[in-house]
Amino acid sequence: MANLAAVISAPKAPLEIHEVELYAPSPNEILVKNEVIAFNLVESKIAKLGVIPIDYPAILGSAFGGTIEVVGSSVTKFQIGDRIVVSKAFGVKGNQYGAFQRYVVVGDIMVSKIPNGMDLAVPASLMMNLTSVVGLFSGRVGLEKPILNGFKLAKKSVKVLVYGGSSSFGGLSVQYLSQAGYTVTTTSSPKHHEFFSKLGGANVLDHTIEPDDLMKKLVADGPYDIVVDTISLPNTIAITANVLVAQGGGRLYATQPAFGPETLPDGVTRVFEPWPDSLYEEKNRELQQWVIEKYIPHGLSAGIITPLPIEKVPGGLKGINEALDKNLRGSSGIRLVADPWE
Repeated sequence: MANLAAVISAPKAPLEIHEVELYAPSPNEILVKNEVIAFNLVESKIAKLGVIPIDYPAILGSAFGGTIEVVGSSVTKFQIGDRIVVSKAFGVKGNQYGAFQRYVVVGDIMVSKIPNGMDLAVPASLMMNLTSVVGLFSGRVGLEKPILNGFKLAKKSVKVLVYGGSSSFGGLSVQYLSQAGYTVTTTSSPKHHEFFSKLGGANVLDHTIEPDDLMKKLVADGPYDIVVDTISLPNTIAITANVLVAQGGGRLYATQPAFGPETLPDGVTRVFEPWPDSLYEEKNRELQQWVIEKYIPHGLSAGIITPLPIEKVPGGLKGINEALDKNLRGSSGIRLVADPWE
């Protein structure tokens, strides 16, 4: 039973396929036969741009789904044969935990058991961003979570701007907030408006118009109690920061830090952290359990969560370089996955 991995040997180097160790899990860990890798933009930025220092050689990858092969002696919640999806914590170190390989050790708590019959690619594709959404809005900001009976909660007075609704984080944010009863405005190109019509409850503005015109429309639609920029690039930060300026300033929640020098308008503060981190805090323990034990499996089974369409990258582990490049070029409105056994 050999283990193969896509390994990056140095900053910005192409990933190469190598046979690696078949890891033995510790008493509190499990070993998973990886069946689907889900790609996230941060991995492209680490591999192709070198934006975050890491130890090399490295096996990247944060989200995946598969079947449990070995259970550590102290593990009680899972057993051999369980189908699970995993989102690795941001600061976890060790190549045994990277998703870009056939067998992966799982050592943290962000693990969701998936019912038989459900395509693992679907929950794997949204696992990282969905835990980020809940971690930001309920774990950190303190907003109410939705209920799981298929009905929206009563309307609340809080209004949220989610810039970049056609991103995975953005689309999941729109659903989560709308179902919880919050008023949501988002942005998208017209080609994705049909997707938002399925979600309901959000005011969708066309982000392909001139930036100044878009900013005016966003300001006119406000003011907003919470502003989140799910793209968080200089061109979008310029828009969302000025929307905040128009209403007196405030906190601009971002999905990534500024990777270069940045000057924000007076009164505007960029706020970033790995948003799932809040779910690891003791005060949010029940929220974390709700996410992985109820919201993800039941939300998908009951149609409460609408995922983005999935596109499979061919070539298995050899196709990972292309997947990373494609995400970096821009793949809004879809989620990329790969089969490490192909």
